[in-house]
Amino acid sequence: MHRNILSVTLNPSIDVTLWSDGLHPDKVNRVMDEMREIGGKGINVSRVVHSFGQETLCIAVAGEENCREFAGYLEEESLRYEFIKIPGSVRENLTLRCDGQTIKLNRKGPALSEMMIGALMALIHSRMRPGDIVVFAGSLPENVTVRDYVELILAVKNAGVLVAVDSDLLSLEDYRRISPWLIKPNIHELRNIVEIKGTTIDDVADAARELRDSGVENVVVSLGGNGLVCVAGDRTVRATVPQVAVKSTVGAGDSALAGFIVGFVKDYDLTECVRWAAACGTACAMRDGTLLATKETAAALLDRIQVTG
Repeated sequence: MHRNILSVTLNPSIDVTLWSDGLHPDKVNRVMDEMREIGGKGINVSRVVHSFGQETLCIAVAGEENCREFAGYLEEESLRYEFIKIPGSVRENLTLRCDGQTIKLNRKGPALSEMMIGALMALIHSRMRPGDIVVFAGSLPENVTVRDYVELILAVKNAGVLVAVDSDLLSLEDYRRISPWLIKPNIHELRNIVEIKGTTIDDVADAARELRDSGVENVVVSLGGNGLVCVAGDRTVRATVPQVAVKSTVGAGDSALAGFIVGFVKDYDLTECVRWAAACGTACAMRDGTLLATKETAAALLDRIQVTG
């Protein structure tokens, strides 16, 4: 079955990465280099998916004042996109890099009215088909509540698509209502949804099974240097990743989510989907700033990913 992949990003960003000679209070710290690029978790998923040659569409809410610059970054990567334009500016998020450390500062972004939420829902419905994968990821703009977000996701899911969610805002009860096809929390986000009774991988897997029992079809938990755990149906799959030089963890979770989705649309079995997810997440961590995994960087690691289960 052919599936398109749509990403929905309500609060995207222009990511500004600054490399500084220091981060000292009450002292002038000089920027040695800087980079500007597109950002937002949903858009990041589409960027990685696109590097594999898969069809994807970025649907995003964009402030009118700097919308042209924002669109230009997508066009540079030949990504398809459609915007709901609103007053204000796409937020500029800052990533500060100094002496191997990363400090990330995320702004709020412009407000989204109830009328524009309706317009966004109409746009998504007009572009998706039954069986497509729709990814909802990232933070919410001003005036959009978690309840609004849940209702939007439900309305899309009920049209017959597979919904993937990557958000630190939703509760266990929200996931019971949505029953998504896939979620990808990191360990900290998982702790905010369900209780993890201990510190072992088995404890993480038990917590993921609680989410499965609440209606989530696939739970992929990213564990940084400890790899991934995936619970799907009666299977639990663990991916162990090699030790690598970590330059930045920004976007690693988005890359892992994209890797799993790519494996799924290519009809790989669960083990290979998890392997690609782990390879993409690790490949991203090896890149500086907010650079993401690509098909080539992930493929170079694939044979070093150990998968059991």
